[in-house]
Amino acid sequence: MSLFIIVNVGATLSLLAPSPLELPAPLGAAVSGYGAALVAHPLATKGATALALSVSGDAVTQVASREPERGDSEARGEWFDARRNLGFGAFGGAYGLVQGALFDVLNESPAVAAAAAALQQEAAVPDRLGAALVKTATMQFVAVPALYFPLFFAVVAAVRGYPPSEAVEYARAQIRPLLLRCWSFFLPLQLSNFVLVPDEWQVTYVSLGSFVWTCILSYASSPPPAATARGAAAECEPVMEVCEVPMEPPPGGLSTDDLLVRRRARRGAE
Repeated sequence: MSLFIIVNVGATLSLLAPSPLELPAPLGAAVSGYGAALVAHPLATKGATALALSVSGDAVTQVASREPERGDSEARGEWFDARRNLGFGAFGGAYGLVQGALFDVLNESPAVAAAAAALQQEAAVPDRLGAALVKTATMQFVAVPALYFPLFFAVVAAVRGYPPSEAVEYARAQIRPLLLRCWSFFLPLQLSNFVLVPDEWQVTYVSLGSFVWTCILSYASSPPPAATARGAAAECEPVMEVCEVPMEPPPGGLSTDDLLVRRRARRGAE
């Protein structure tokens, strides 16, 4: 898995470097092989890439959120949720396929080209930047609310066994803050993707960005060094894939922060 991530990082750096980037021979061969797979089997390769990075990103999140004490092998089986990890793999792979197909449609769309031409004529926006703005707006303001988050919340409900009514209530409570958090990260990422990255590598670039985002959130939510693993599990709600999503819905319409304050108060009283 780590080799897979290294290959993706090397590929991204070589794509975005202002001049051709010389990679070490083994890594260069791996990047070339991956590029050939993108050409020969584009959707399958993009879906597999998104799946692998989703699985690894969730694993890093779980490790950072609930790392057990050294040598506690019994605790390892308790804090790592394999079902959740497999759910994220299915979610990442499925959306990777959908995203790959959407990118292909947008990159070939006459409507996108016409909108970019209008931006160039009316606002002197360069053609490639105009097209990137239209594609980014379509993905972030249409595809993400209409496709990404419904699939995401379906995975949450399946992994945690929520009945339909609780799943809908949970989604309604979380959708607005999640959209804002995702847009703050993915709007610039997606725009740079459409401006700088060749078409066949765009899903890989976004998937790698999603992995980085998950890692940032996992470390940001880690407990202080003095906290034990079991204390950390009590204090920190684990985060999921692209956005910071608590795995348990706060009862009674409480925010996650309110729930955390109440838990700390109860532990202090005990």
